[in-house]
Amino acid sequence: MNVLVTDGDQRAALAITRSLGRRGMSVVVGEEDRTSLAGASRYCARPVVYPSPYQDPEAFERFVSRLVVRERLDLVIPVSDVTTHAIAKNQDALREHAALAVPPFDAFERLTDKASLMQRARKCGIPTPVTHIVDGIAGLRSIQDQISFPAVVKPTRSRIRTPDGWLGGHVHYASNQTELRKLYGETSYLASYPSLIQERIVGAGVGVFVLCDRGRVMTVFQHTRVRERPPSGGVSVLSESQAVDTRLREQATRLLEPLGWHGVAMLEYKRDHRTGTPVLMEVNGRFWGSLQLAIDAGVDFPFMSCELALGRRVSLPASYRVGHRTRWWIGDLDHLLLRLLERDGAVVGGSSKLRAVLEFVRSSAPGIRNEIMRLDDPMPACRELWHYACDLSRAAGRRLRRPILKARAGVRFRLQRER
Repeated sequence: MNVLVTDGDQRAALAITRSLGRRGMSVVVGEEDRTSLAGASRYCARPVVYPSPYQDPEAFERFVSRLVVRERLDLVIPVSDVTTHAIAKNQDALREHAALAVPPFDAFERLTDKASLMQRARKCGIPTPVTHIVDGIAGLRSIQDQISFPAVVKPTRSRIRTPDGWLGGHVHYASNQTELRKLYGETSYLASYPSLIQERIVGAGVGVFVLCDRGRVMTVFQHTRVRERPPSGGVSVLSESQAVDTRLREQATRLLEPLGWHGVAMLEYKRDHRTGTPVLMEVNGRFWGSLQLAIDAGVDFPFMSCELALGRRVSLPASYRVGHRTRWWIGDLDHLLLRLLERDGAVVGGSSKLRAVLEFVRSSAPGIRNEIMRLDDPMPACRELWHYACDLSRAAGRRLRRPILKARAGVRFRLQRER
């Protein structure tokens, strides 16, 4: 079995590579660079370098089409939004040569458009944040008096397709009207493309992972985000498996069944600290960062997705381990540094810095699995640590150079005046 896994620098790509490689499959890992997180794994049969799907989507699509034929690949598994979009869009042509672990393209487009998702979720009776849909900076003026603060601002798509490739969007926070207007004035993609302004929901992150067969929910896994990076809300760095909330399973069915969803998806919630109600924030129509937690707990989504894509009978787990914890050590270290440096002012009700340090140390206790470092496959962790250390040293160098350059500029200015 020959499998192509894209986006080799993603944590999910490493989890997929390990899962399938341990089962004897030959996993080809693709990325823009020859060295990548999953490419460093002993379970990677061979890395391949492809054109950037972000900067040159057409070249990436041509490369994959040719690779599938040349390498006689049996299965293609995209990992990011951008590569999933490309593979799903061209799936009719690609399926003549290989199986694809992707949803229907139309369903993917509707689910990953956050404005469409919020409207669809409300019709399904799923709690969502109060949301205003804004069409660029011109649309802001007409609704700015209706907005309550603090507010969360985000583009309707995590990645925005432009004539020059894909543009990455981010989550922003605004405390008042002045900050909001400044944000739209200084952020080009908010000024030019549709965006959402939502009420701020504070609470623990909850993820519901599903595998669907043409709309039918086959299996469900749930986890809570004990810690996230950034601390205000983002990717999980310490996560714990939970028993499935039947209400959330029903919500996943109501949302995904009408779309005929096929394959994996992750429903991301925030449990509102005021009411305890899980509020839907977004849905990822592809594999997610904390995938390794589900695998460790006994739900092997990559292998089940592989079986589904190949038309085989899917090996569904009878149950999984509840209370299992997995830690992304580098991400957790970054979380701690952000807390200590107070770089994340959006944290609400956060613990003290001392408590943050103690919590970080306690998470090294036996029983909590390290997501990246595995004794049978240590090279990805070594690579990640090396790159993180290099990034930190460069960042420290820039911080040190800034006052030096500022002082030198002041000296030059004084010398010019003296002349």
